Amino acid sequence: MANKFGGLAVSFIRPEALNTLRQYRGFILGGLILTAGLFIIFTSYGTTRIAGGLFVVIGGLIGHDAYRRFKFPAGHGGAGVVEVDERRVSYLAAGSGTSISMDTLERIELHRNARGRITWVFSGPEGMLSVPGDAEGTDKLFDALVALPGVNYTQAEAATQGKGPDLFLIWQRNRARLH
Repeated sequence: MANKFGGLAVSFIRPEALNTLRQYRGFILGGLILTAGLFIIFTSYGTTRIAGGLFVVIGGLIGHDAYRRFKFPAGHGGAGVVEVDERRVSYLAAGSGTSISMDTLERIELHRNARGRITWVFSGPEGMLSVPGDAEGTDKLFDALVALPGVNYTQAEAATQGKGPDLFLIWQRNRARLH
């Protein structure tokens, strides 16, 4: 019965509005929690204000994460599908599919061609995985990259801003120093 009502509620919302709400859901949730925290801080006494302060911090962190996700390059409608499963990134296209393990990665780059199209390039001892930036599911790469120490999110954001060809190093494994 719950599925019926859930589907019924969604059917009253236009698909464009629903997509917009999904796109901004992190901002909305962070703002609601932050607002609740501010309300608790200004309307309560004593140690309850500490709980309100925690709500403000949590709401701010959720909003910050939502901002990073919003600026992160995510494609839709392109050729192929990206899947992230058990620390393995896979790209499935018509008639072929390749994958690479996150544990053996050595380098992640974003390439932007002259037309401004982005391609993800994952390099490791297993080989190289090249993923078009507009492939379905590239937004899942944000969650996969969180596990890697020192990911340069500002480079990923910069790749989406420019127009001409360029190469952006997103992450590289630390190499042993000889000295």
